[in-house]
Amino acid sequence: MLETYQRGETPIVGIEVKDAAGTLYTPDTSITCSIWDPTGTAVVVAAAMTAGSTGNYTYDFATTAASALGCYRVECTTVNAGRTSKQVDYIVVEDRAVGAVGWCVATLADQNRSEMDVNPDAAGGRIPDRVMKIIREKGRWLFKREDWLVRRAPGTLTIAAGLTEVSMPTDFAELDGRLMQCKATTGYRLYWTQNYSMWQAAKDRIGHDAPAGSPRIALLYYTGGAWKARFWPESDVEYTYDYWYLKADPWSGATPIADNIQLSPTYWPADFDILWEKFCRYELVSRYRTDEAWRGFRKEGDDALKALIAENDETIGDNIEPIQDALGYFRSTARAQMGVIPENELSFWFAST
Repeated sequence: MLETYQRGETPIVGIEVKDAAGTLYTPDTSITCSIWDPTGTAVVVAAAMTAGSTGNYTYDFATTAASALGCYRVECTTVNAGRTSKQVDYIVVEDRAVGAVGWCVATLADQNRSEMDVNPDAAGGRIPDRVMKIIREKGRWLFKREDWLVRRAPGTLTIAAGLTEVSMPTDFAELDGRLMQCKATTGYRLYWTQNYSMWQAAKDRIGHDAPAGSPRIALLYYTGGAWKARFWPESDVEYTYDYWYLKADPWSGATPIADNIQLSPTYWPADFDILWEKFCRYELVSRYRTDEAWRGFRKEGDDALKALIAENDETIGDNIEPIQDALGYFRSTARAQMGVIPENELSFWFAST
């Protein structure tokens, strides 16, 4: 199991430096320690480690009563003969008065590694990379398993004068079709689509030589590791549009979260930790243990998932939600607009008011 300390204690980080033959040696350049807290903030940056006997180095990491609770990532970096090597470990900081904290990839992988030991008294060990990967993949699976309410987020699109393209938020996965489905050929300020043919046809109807003005249509596309939106016509002044989207899982994109970052409550509610733990335990035990324990773990996971969905307060379980226009503002605005979307194409479009 991961070493656990209470706030105020001083964990001693240690490392042995060995060559390819397994012989301890003293690096000719440097050996340093860096530590990140459960929020991803660096609390120790390339601090020199203290030499003991040949090849043995330590660093005293003093925690305080204000230290963040959860899993800390510890990285020891050795530079010798122009070559750099790194060793990554994890430690947990708790507070008995507060109780246990939520799961992160590192702590959940460690817990499940111990679950795979048929002998409950078996000694702990380093966590295999394959276990960490499975934990991440089950987290991604759970995050995208349903259109959870926690995935829904509001966005504001700002288009400066002269622009025809902008980048979407880094956590953007897709537009929320329930809130943004297009229901009419007029009455919206901006129409969105991911269908290139439909976007091009609408641009043809507006006119390729249309003067700069209020953008009417937007094409969502993915390129270079990011979502972007292309508009037409070109904006003549700055415009803003509200929209709703579903967030990507925290392990996707150019900046996935580190393995020591706690998921709840930042990325999902605490009850999702329960589901994550149960499904990871089932997945790993069924793969790496030869007994029948996986059957009970699978039932626990299935029951927990059904219960969460049945509560209907975590998932987007309603029908398409209509835009409320009691005063008719959107309809009156639409009268001054040309309908650029034919009735038979509405299913290909989303819309912002």
